[in-house]
Amino acid sequence: MLKYRIYIILFLVFFLPAFSAAQTNAEHPWVHKVVFGLLAHDRGPLSDKHEGGLDPNWEVQFNPPMWKYWRWLGSPLPIIGATPNFNGDTSVFYGGISYEFNLSSKTLDAWTYNLTKILFVAGGLSAAIHTGPLHNNGTDCDDHSDCGFGYRVLPRLNIELGTHFWKNHGVSLFYDHMSHKGFLPGENEGLDHIGLRYHYTFKTP
Repeated sequence: MLKYRIYIILFLVFFLPAFSAAQTNAEHPWVHKVVFGLLAHDRGPLSDKHEGGLDPNWEVQFNPPMWKYWRWLGSPLPIIGATPNFNGDTSVFYGGISYEFNLSSKTLDAWTYNLTKILFVAGGLSAAIHTGPLHNNGTDCDDHSDCGFGYRVLPRLNIELGTHFWKNHGVSLFYDHMSHKGFLPGENEGLDHIGLRYHYTFKTP
């Protein structure tokens, strides 16, 4: 019960202020969009399926800062988010950047009868803090690939394909993967999420 209360408090602290800020600072909003998703836990192309559940995902995406060096990076959107697990498995809290691109072009719009005008693709990189075990039983790790995550903070990659509708709304198919393989030594359990997300986009300056 305490864990559920902690997740509710985190939602109130991190996400409800975003709605307020986006509404009160209408001329130059700092919030680009808010996102809510339902994701299958530890399911995906790189998953070993040692954990399970259906996880909510909350994310706030901010408008790019007007810094010169940020434009050199391609003006990605700063993001913060959380993907808690209510089955006693690994919960994830993250912050990073995301790039989003509309798929519309003259050629693609003609080939798809303007379908690509409402489609977008996005991808991001973030640092994730998780609640999973750092180390597991050595035999399980060697024999069943049931290892610990190795580090409390890990790289996290995500990609999604979605569509916009009713001007400010959108839905997407989403996938993320958290692990340190190829970057750091030691145990590397890794964690996938895959599912659907709803987007609400505020006014962009």
